[in-house]
Amino acid sequence: MKALILCAIPGILALIPIQFTDAQSTGGSRMPLIEIVRQLEADGYKPFSEISMDDGNWEVEVRQNDVAYELTVDSFTGKILSQHRDDPDDHPAKDSLPLSEVLKSLAERDGYSDIDEVSFERRYWEVEAFRNRQKRELHVDPRTAKIIADRIDD
Repeated sequence: MKALILCAIPGILALIPIQFTDAQSTGGSRMPLIEIVRQLEADGYKPFSEISMDDGNWEVEVRQNDVAYELTVDSFTGKILSQHRDDPDDHPAKDSLPLSEVLKSLAERDGYSDIDEVSFERRYWEVEAFRNRQKRELHVDPRTAKIIADRIDD
């Protein structure tokens, strides 16, 4: 019976459709989120409202020329896969730091890496990131990039 199951598994797996981007199929690694944010900022997308991982791609809520968009961004290449208008969400005040600067500060000054999610919550950025292999939820001041709350994310 075990032998039959073991023989059937490869056949079943072959039937499952899998889609890869070029970077995924060649064993590439994901672009750091900070690089994707910098690229989007350079293309005129800002301010950001939320960034989260969905089905292996980044889902980004952001504005461009005061129009709210939801983007799907390839996490390996940074390429925008889709873009559509979205309802506007809260976003940081105009005198806030660019999101790329906030993320850079968290990585370089505070030692956080592997950011999973970023969302703007009325007065602060809520960031899910790792430090010392532990997932943390941070509240970060958008004007100074200082951490105002740090707790274990459960």
